[in-house]
Amino acid sequence: MRYIGDIYRPPSEAYSLLLQVTVGCSHNKCTFCNMYKAKQFRLRPMEDVLEDLEWARKAYRRVGRIFLCDGDALCLKNSKLLTILDRIRELFPECERVTSYGRATDALRKTDEELKELREHGLTMIYLGAESGSAKVLEMINKGETPEQLIDGVRKLEDNGIQTSVTFISGLGGPELMEEHAVESGKMIAAMNASYVSFLTLMLDPIAPLYRDWKEGRFKLL
Repeated sequence: MRYIGDIYRPPSEAYSLLLQVTVGCSHNKCTFCNMYKAKQFRLRPMEDVLEDLEWARKAYRRVGRIFLCDGDALCLKNSKLLTILDRIRELFPECERVTSYGRATDALRKTDEELKELREHGLTMIYLGAESGSAKVLEMINKGETPEQLIDGVRKLEDNGIQTSVTFISGLGGPELMEEHAVESGKMIAAMNASYVSFLTLMLDPIAPLYRDWKEGRFKLL
């Protein structure tokens, strides 16, 4: 497989075929994240994506799962996603599921009919980073999405048959917003009713803007 830059995937996709359909993240402004800071967001040429699928079919006897990289493949127009999903179904009839990262705002931009169409063509789950249920924390980390958008986006995906796996980040509120971060995240989890929810632990990387905030005293770790 041909990859541009570092490739990231959820832990549960450890044995999946990783197919890069975008380079980087369309938002790429979250202060805690270092994953795509070295990449300028763009779509990979469709012919390259389809060529990678052809190569994988020749290289692997069985591909049970496929994960679409990079940061939010759900931002692609349905016409492009359907081209990829249909080629996957044609080449890998044994494939049990296709998943990707996505943002709530990606889901909200699509109609119910478009999301149902994606599910019918094989997109089974979206990994979505909510990070926090607190509006203050989301604004602090420059998430670019509100609590209401996160809840509505997850519910829209679930209502249209696409499962969601939502992550929150423990410690992201620091000491000052610790209780609000915890309580509001609990409320959000109850409201969005995602198929899966998990908590990650905040780990600062020198590339991430939040690391500089910590070094310069604007953010305190728990």
